[in-house]
Amino acid sequence: MTLNDLKNKLETEQHITGSTQIVCGKKCEIPNVLGIYEENGYWYIYDTNDRGKIVILDHGSEEDMTEALYRRVLKVKNRMRK
Repeated sequence: MTLNDLKNKLETEQHITGSTQIVCGKKCEIPNVLGIYEENGYWYIYDTNDRGKIVILDHGSEEDMTEALYRRVLKVKNRMRK
């Protein structure tokens, strides 16, 4: 899936992620973000800590990282249900 496919899928499905914000396509240095961005040909999945510092969780191709981010969003959603 491409980044645009991921954005469309997340908008259509409207996942409830509590205070965690999902950011696609850019770095965002604020607390409680789960995101994806591209830099120098690599795609990165990141999280931010309580002070907004970026923590890289994984990196790879666009297809692999968009799929991985989507799986992480589903995990956050499932935690919110409990």
